[in-house]
Amino acid sequence: MAQIIDISSRITNELPLVKISDDLTITVNNRKNTILNVQAMVAEFEKKAKEDPELNEVVMIGKAIEMLAGAKSAKAIEELDLPMPEYKVVYQAIMAAATGTSIEDVDRFQG
Repeated sequence: MAQIIDISSRITNELPLVKISDDLTITVNNRKNTILNVQAMVAEFEKKAKEDPELNEVVMIGKAIEMLAGAKSAKAIEELDLPMPEYKVVYQAIMAAATGTSIEDVDRFQG
């Protein structure tokens, strides 16, 4: 008889949440295709940034947040008008939730 490896208890199909403030908790779309699209967008940005240093990293981060959290949540984050270091922490937390890693791992990879 063939070996059966049961992973059904590990598959929840639930989307992760990121609590940004007492009033704002967002759902992160960590589906494979969304992650692939974000990775492609970031890679394209990095390629273009080498040729044009004037490209704005904040715009790329905003697009990634919108892709992962949705337009409504991205708008709510923008309305917080966070300082840039805290805006990057929000981005790192969303990326960590999307990829199933820790914020520290995301920070090391991007740093």
